[in-house]
Amino acid sequence: MKAEIRYLGQTAFETSIRDHKFMMDTQVAAGGENQGPSPKELLLAAIIGCSGMDVAALLKKHKMALESLTVHGDAEPRKVHPRVFSSVQVTFSATGTNISPEGLNDAVYQSLTKFCGVSAMVNNVSPINYVVFLNDKEIGRGSAKFDL
Repeated sequence: MKAEIRYLGQTAFETSIRDHKFMMDTQVAAGGENQGPSPKELLLAAIIGCSGMDVAALLKKHKMALESLTVHGDAEPRKVHPRVFSSVQVTFSATGTNISPEGLNDAVYQSLTKFCGVSAMVNNVSPINYVVFLNDKEIGRGSAKFDL
């Protein structure tokens, strides 16, 4: 796995990953020009993206068809340096007519205890807590736990 960034001025970088290029920057209030997400925002997106992909794949494996899946991440950096996330809150919202609450909860649990490498790398420093909704009804909550 490789990535590269190229400095463009201020706090902006062009980021290259495989054949994909995108901007990375920070907010104007932090001295940037808001040309793209910040590194911490990309990390948050990586956490929820990794877990969302796991959940979708596990449900498909068990022949439970998703109509939709939205994964929302929320994290607040500490006020002191290093400004790591004090914790990460993840909300999974799925819809589907043949998805069982047990199946969805198990898929999320498996992702956040076994499969999601991004979450595993982050969880010891920034604990990840989650809540699961199926068809707009809360069906579970928990915390990531990895044996590394």
